[in-house]
Parts: sequence; structure tokens; C-alpha cells
Amino acid sequence: MRRLFGALVLGFAAAAVAQAHALYILADGGDPTKAIVVFSDELAPDANVKEASWKKVSGIKLVARDTSGKETAIKATQEKDHMKAPAPSGTKVIYGTVDYGAFAKGDAKPKALMFHPKAILGDVPADGAALGEKCGLDVVPKVEAGKVRFQVLASGKPVANAKVGVMLPEKKGDSDRADAVTDEKGWTQAFDAKGRYGVTVRHEEAKPGESNGVKYDVVLHSATLVVDVK
Repeated sequence: MRRLFGALVLGFAAAAVAQAHALYILADGGDPTKAIVVFSDELAPDANVKEASWKKVSGIKLVARDTSGKETAIKATQEKDHMKAPAPSGTKVIYGTVDYGAFAKGDAKPKALMFHPKAILGDVPADGAALGEKCGLDVVPKVEAGKVRFQVLASGKPVANAKVGVMLPEKKGDSDRADAVTDEKGWTQAFDAKGRYGVTVRHEEAKPGESNGVKYDVVLHSATLVVDVK
């Protein structure tokens, strides 16, 4: 069963959205001034992540935003099977971006991979902590009538038909995960469970470039959101 870890979490997206490793951020429930970073396919560390993968995300840029909208850059440092970072007093949102570099799967053409993790600490703000045009891919929650749904935005614009993986607070049937597809305005269906959600989505952008000598024509954005719904 997925461990609900009170911390800042990172993971790597490689297979189907609902099952892949992805990059997650969580606040430490025991100490809101501390956080950790891990690679995993659930909201908990994965001790099997190799050192080479950690090196690729070592340059992650994390930002803490408080209730007034003030943003502060925070730095993550490497531990054995995770990274840790401070969360300044009053932090309500933590988000980050990291360039994982170019990769190729099988005979497919190389793509560049960008991670965009985000976590909301405490109640969901009215704007869902939207990051706007500056973020290549963002997941924004909206709570209405005790239910939550999620909007996928690419550079601030809705993404239709996006495949979204949702880790649910409660086990439904044989799984604690669900799949969703966004509508024409980028919204998923509503979920009614209370507790912690982990949301993962990927979106491709036609944008040529080069990374470590490898040329690519597509950037694969991987965004996640962790949020507690009361």
C-alpha cells in the first residue's frame, strides 16, 4: 500500500501515467519547516533509485510561496535515498522545475524531459495555486461541494484530452489509483474522497533543442500535484 509520507517527494515518469515513477512534492506533516525529495511511483521513497538519476535532478530549482504571494528560492541537498529542503515559515505552496535531459525509449526519437512538481500545504487556495504562463505544465485543483477536480494547464492554457493518473486517499475496489482524461477546458472528473491526492500528467511540446550533445524535437513535460482535501 502506498505510504502517505509527510515530506517533499520526487519521482521519475517513464511508463503509464498511473504506474510510473514521477516527481512529487509533499510538506512534512511533523515539521512544516522541513521537506524531503525522493524518486518513486508512490508517495514514498524508493531505495532502488540509482545515483545517476539523482545527479540528473540535483539542479532542481524549488520555490516556496507564502499566503501573500511572496516567493523564496529554497535549496535541496542530497541524502542517501532522498533529498531534503527547508520550507520557510508560512509556506503554502512549494513548486519546482528540473531539466532531466534528453532520453530515447527503444527506437523512438530522443525527447527532452522536464519535471514540474507542486504541493499545496493546507487548504486549497481559491486560484488552486496556479503557476501561470511561466510553468510548462501545471495541475490546479478546485474543491466544490466537498469534491475535488483537477485542471491541466500548459503555459497557463488548458490542455484537453490529457491522460491523468490520480493516487486516491482511499482504496476504491482493488486499487488506490484512478485514471482520468481532461475535457475541452482541461478538467478531470470530480473525486469525493477526503485526504491526500497525488496527481500525475504528461504533455508533449514540439520544441527542438540539444542536451548533452543529443538533439531532440520534442519536450516531454511531467507535472505532479500533491494536495490534501478536507
